[in-house]
Formats: sequence, C-alpha cells, structure tokens
Amino acid sequence: MRSQSNDKSSASSRIIKIAITAIALGIVMMLISLSTSLGLQQEIRNKIIAFSGQILITPFENNNSKTSTKSISSSDLNIDNWYNSEQIDHIHKTINKAALVKSKTDFEGLIVKGVGNDYEWSGLEPYLIKGVFPDTKSKLNNEVLLSETLARKLNVQLGDKITAYFQSKVSTGAPNTRYFKVVGFYETGFPDFDTAYMFADVRHLQRINKWNSDEFGAVEVFLKNDTKLDLLNSKIYNQLPPHIDSVSAENIYPSIFEWISLFDFNVAIILTLMILVGTLNMATALLVLILERSKMIGLLKAMGAGNKLIQQVFMWNAFYIIIKGLFIGNLIGLFLIMGQKYFKWLHLDPATYYVADVPVLLSFSNFVFLNLGVLFVCTLLLYIPSLVVTKIDPSKVMRVQ
Repeated sequence: MRSQSNDKSSASSRIIKIAITAIALGIVMMLISLSTSLGLQQEIRNKIIAFSGQILITPFENNNSKTSTKSISSSDLNIDNWYNSEQIDHIHKTINKAALVKSKTDFEGLIVKGVGNDYEWSGLEPYLIKGVFPDTKSKLNNEVLLSETLARKLNVQLGDKITAYFQSKVSTGAPNTRYFKVVGFYETGFPDFDTAYMFADVRHLQRINKWNSDEFGAVEVFLKNDTKLDLLNSKIYNQLPPHIDSVSAENIYPSIFEWISLFDFNVAIILTLMILVGTLNMATALLVLILERSKMIGLLKAMGAGNKLIQQVFMWNAFYIIIKGLFIGNLIGLFLIMGQKYFKWLHLDPATYYVADVPVLLSFSNFVFLNLGVLFVCTLLLYIPSLVVTKIDPSKVMRVQ
C-alpha cells in the first residue's frame, strides 16, 4: 500500500508528504523548546547555587541583608546532628561586608565576600574568564577576584592595586582600609552578582569585624544531585538554635525561580500544540488514504476480512509515516541542538535572561520519552479516524459507475 501511495499522481501521496513534514517540524520544535528550557533553567540555577549554595544558614538578623551583621560560630550549628555526607557535598563558611572600592581613577560600592580554605572554587570555574582564583588556603594575602563588570567600572586590569574602605564599628571612627591586588576576573552574566561581589580572604573581614577565627556570617550548603532539598532544609532548620535560620536558594531568590518555573508551562503548551498539529495532519492523511482505497476496502470485506483487520492495516501505515517523520525531525533537531551547544549560534541579552548564549540540555531519557510520547499519542488518536473503515459498505463502493 505504501508503494502505491508514493505515486506522484495520487492525492494521498501529497497529503502523506505534508503529514511527514508536519511531524518532522513538530518534533524539531519540541526538541528545541525542551532542550533550551531545560538548559536555561539549569544554567540559571547553577549560577545562583555557585554563589549561595542550595541552602543558606545565617542568623535571622542577616536574612534581609546581603551583608553579615551578626556572627555565628561552629558551636552554634550542631553540625554533627544534620551533616550527612550522602546528601551534602560540601559547605562554605563566608562573611559578606559592604565596602567602597577605589582604583586610581574611579570608585564603586560593592560587597566583599570573604571565603576561607574550605571554599570550593570549582563551582566558579566556568565563569573565570581571566587570571586565577585568590589563594585562600595558605597564609593571609591581599588577592581578590573581581567581576569583569566591576573591573570595567573601576577601570582596572589584572595585577592592579585597589583600595577598599570598610565602615568602622564605631560610627564616628575612621573607616577600615585594606589594599588588595586583582588576580582574576569572573563573569556570570547574572547582574545581581556581577555588579555586586568581590571575593577576598575571609580573615580580612574577621579582623575588621573583630570576630574570632571560628566566627562567620553564613554557611552555604551544597547538596548532591539526588538530594531532596525541601526535606533536608527542614531537617537542618529543626536542628538549629532559635536565632539561626536555614533558607533554600528558591526562597532567597523567589522571583527568579518563579520566572524560570514558567518555562515548564510554556514548553507544555508548545508540546501540546505540536502534537495536535501533527495528529491533525496525520488524521487528514489517514482519511484520504482510506477514502482513496475504498474499493479495496470493499473488496477485502467481501472476501471476509473484518473491520479490525483492515483498521490495523491502515494503522500500521500511519505508524510507518509517523516513524519516518520522527526520524527526519530528530536528525534536524539534534543537529541544531548540537550546533548550538558547541558553536553558540544564538545569543541572548544577559540583562534579561542572565545568560549570554542560548544554553541547551537534553538527556537521553528526555529524548526517548519525548519520541515515545509523540508516537503513542499520535497513534492512539489516529484510531478515531480509522473508524471510517467500519462505515464503508462493500455493496456501494464496489458498484460499477
């Protein structure tokens, strides 16, 4: 039947080509929308997590401020009661403090993020664009990591010296002054971070705040991939003293996480529309195929073939057409996705989307489930137009005109 349908003079041949094209374009659109949505969500999450962890433990007094106004110590945390190496990858102890930073020509207000020898710089590795990370594991030094955005505003280059002024605890006292050397530039494309943070050794801030070596402003908790965030956050919160809070990253940046959660809804709409378009085109092709072969159906019925058997014949033909459309669409879709991943064809405005290039992410399981889902839904819905077979009367269609 398929060979006959390929006759260029056949109406069904043109309809089938249109159906294959619709299926192919639909799967291309679905692959692109799914991969870009997942990629954008993951990229934004990774940037937020790199700066604050999945869970942030801090005194209640610090919650509404980006700076550390109160200190906590290791003895306050009861860390042995909630730290689980099977769920937690690592933790950072940090201090944030506002400063006025001056170069030779300009000055800028920012937040100095103090990090210690427990800080895992690997989380920021993808965003290091020049230089090296500060050495926070050996003796105290004046190395700092600055965002390229702040570097442009301050007009500084690698190796330049900058001066940071910190407010004294005594409001009328002279500011605390520290001299730093810029050893690296980072850029995340995330304005909330790139315009605000400079990384330095936490011991500078401990001395300025007159805190002991075991006192810090916050603890950033980084989880392993399969850990359930809400359950662990509740467990940690219940183990902490009353004056210390445990907040998930989604609660620290609620507007951003609400925004990226809308991607799932948009993708669901696109998937639904593409499946409907593909199914409608396939239904049209199937109906044309059935009507064009009405005499053949009448002959088969006259020879004793049942409706179900004839329906199966046409359903298998429809299945073949869908498979062909999926194959072509997958080739095109994967080519475009891989091209974007390795060659960065499409770009975005970081001020709006927090990324400079369109990120893509498509796991093997998502790819398989998407194709199986399209195949299953289209085949299932095509059973309805195939019922036309049951309405064909052999005595009418086989009558000589």
